[in-house]
Amino acid sequence: MTRLNALLLLMTAGLAHSGCSPEEVDPVAPALEWVSISHTTIASFATPMVVTLQYRDHQGDLGWSDPDIHALEVLDARLEAPDTYHVPPLTPDGMELDIQGTFDVHLPPLFLLGNGGDESTRLTFRITDRAGNASNAVTSPLLLITDTL
Repeated sequence: MTRLNALLLLMTAGLAHSGCSPEEVDPVAPALEWVSISHTTIASFATPMVVTLQYRDHQGDLGWSDPDIHALEVLDARLEAPDTYHVPPLTPDGMELDIQGTFDVHLPPLFLLGNGGDESTRLTFRITDRAGNASNAVTSPLLLITDTL
């Protein structure tokens, strides 16, 4: 076998091998995407908000039957710890379904933390499934909180 033939054989084998790829495995963590928010200017203590998020979960284990278990975290950038909210099951317990859709998060009015006038913040959302896998974090646009007095 000549060097040229050996080189061609190696290149052909390399090309054939590169075309084969292992079967893709579905991610175990849920995924969130930002959709919308009802207000970006909020009167302190007066303007409730509705945030719409899109979700995808390949195992379908988002949400809990027990209302005391909170799966959704909402972190106000001005604070150190997130508020948490209950999410009802999006599929029956035990069902493994590839699910996607949107849900609305109804938030109480934000309020000014300081003594000054207006404040701005962002809200960051993350959801955890029943297996304990946390989603990516999605962040709101800049929100302006105004004094109501």
